[in-house]
Amino acid sequence: MNVMKFVVGVVGMSALLVGGQPPASAQKMTEQFIPIGQSPGLSGKATVIGKLQSVNTPQKTCVIAGPTGALNVTVTEQTKIWLDRSKLQQPNLKGTFADLRPGATVEVKPEGQQRGVASAAAEWIKVQAASP
Repeated sequence: MNVMKFVVGVVGMSALLVGGQPPASAQKMTEQFIPIGQSPGLSGKATVIGKLQSVNTPQKTCVIAGPTGALNVTVTEQTKIWLDRSKLQQPNLKGTFADLRPGATVEVKPEGQQRGVASAAAEWIKVQAASP
């Protein structure tokens, strides 16, 4: 009987370890806490880091000046916006469209695999918080 409990326990633990969420899902859950430019496997590869050039509040769009040119970004209901306060040595916070201000350093993750396009909807945007 004790052997059977041991086998069931080992099988159960194996299922938990093997069947857990993949690392990408874990990163999505913790992305808001990662400073601009430091997202493993994403920053500079699947994201655009640059300065916010302009913001169009009525249309919920903005233009980012990135290293390869301008990116026109649409902010949707699903877009997550985070305030990166790591340079202030404070925890990051959820942000809003109102936090997008021209001149701010931002990192934008276009939805899907759209990096390198001139216009895209944003999956998430990190905004460098201004010094107090």
